[in-house]
Amino acid sequence: MTSWGRWTMGGAGSLLMAAGAWYLHGRFVAVTVRGESMAPTLLPGDRVLIRLGAAGLRPGAVAVVAAPGPGPARGWRTDPPASKDLSAVPWSLKRVVAVAGDAMPDGVVRRAPRVPPGHFVAIGDHPLSHDSKQYGPCPVDQVLGVVVRRF
Repeated sequence: MTSWGRWTMGGAGSLLMAAGAWYLHGRFVAVTVRGESMAPTLLPGDRVLIRLGAAGLRPGAVAVVAAPGPGPARGWRTDPPASKDLSAVPWSLKRVVAVAGDAMPDGVVRRAPRVPPGHFVAIGDHPLSHDSKQYGPCPVDQVLGVVVRRF
């Protein structure tokens, strides 16, 4: 039996807690911010909870994306879909500024007047962030997840 103050859970309650933890385990991950791409909003050492996948990818959201390939000529355009393995690729936090169909924001590498299908514009809050300003729109398949909460 598990007890929290006045509340007590028997075997069924513990089973529900375990099932809930299993359900959430594959959908969320907590990560520690490294680097200053999102400063001053998120600073090195801050912890955030990420919902895995591209659900919630909308302007204003903060997404965790695979860092683009070396050099603006390559960027995100030739990268294969990002692995969901946290240690497989370097990840970056970026703010979603525009999504597919939106007008391409000023200051972003333009290949079209609108954000193409399957892409979004990702820009760090720090002025020196490397993002869609240099590499153009980010493919949705480069998203690990979307920040849902800061600890």
